[in-house]
Amino acid sequence: MVAVCLLVLVGCQGVPTGGRGDLVVLDIGHCLGDEGAVAPGTVRGRRLSEYAFWLRYSSEVKREVERAGFRCLVTNRGFAPTAEPMRSEARRSRVIFLRRPDKGGQRRPSHYHPDRVGSGIASADYAIYRRAACVVFLHHNSSSGRWVSGGSPSMIICNRYNGRPLAQAMADVMNGSILDHGMPNAGMKCRVVPRYVDADRSAAWMNALDDSGIPAAVLEVAFLNNRNHAEFLADDANARRYARAVGQGIVRYMRSRAGLRPHVRADENRADEGSFGYAAESRRLRVPGAKLLVR
Repeated sequence: MVAVCLLVLVGCQGVPTGGRGDLVVLDIGHCLGDEGAVAPGTVRGRRLSEYAFWLRYSSEVKREVERAGFRCLVTNRGFAPTAEPMRSEARRSRVIFLRRPDKGGQRRPSHYHPDRVGSGIASADYAIYRRAACVVFLHHNSSSGRWVSGGSPSMIICNRYNGRPLAQAMADVMNGSILDHGMPNAGMKCRVVPRYVDADRSAAWMNALDDSGIPAAVLEVAFLNNRNHAEFLADDANARRYARAVGQGIVRYMRSRAGLRPHVRADENRADEGSFGYAAESRRLRVPGAKLLVR
């Protein structure tokens, strides 16, 4: 509730912009009770899920960022867990729970950029409020409910105008130290994929942050239905190594961003491909508070 009140208060004073400070925001994907991608079965006695994995290992990413001298905080859209070990894991990373779980794909407008509408938008809004230097959404992927082997199309999603240098730095570390360097991927490299079209998965977060000049990336490198990926991540030492690699990619970006000028949206009343209503899916919805610029 405190975070929400602060968002409203700041919103009355204008739209914050970021990209220039030293604060890195990490967001744990999905939430308690809606854990995102889940492995089809157990591996090494564990059944991996996006949410539980990053609740446990986000502290490793945070530690890597802070060791390099940057500030770092961790958020999650949902409610704080009350059962162990999740409760202690959340405390270890000092996760800020925003209590806006948006279960079932519920879509909301951004507080600061109301034509950007998507599930989980509260995390992007909080990062805007904090004037983050960059934001990384900690996720995994899955292509089906069945096990696959071989390579999977690892990617890091980024926002269109500000995010590519961040995503590329992270992809370079993943390609150089994780993919086919412990985590088999049949020679397939991690790609950088901008995402900005209305109703596309994660596009609302990317666009809202782009509008405020904040580089953002979504980690979609490991596929939990790829048995090789799951085998690698189910080992605690490997999981920590993977999380530290994420942090190393962020640090590489933060150290190399001198001279990069944030792109900030010039006209909040001008529609683009990311505006609510551009996609046919959006035109069928009624979302309270959403700003409809597409006619």
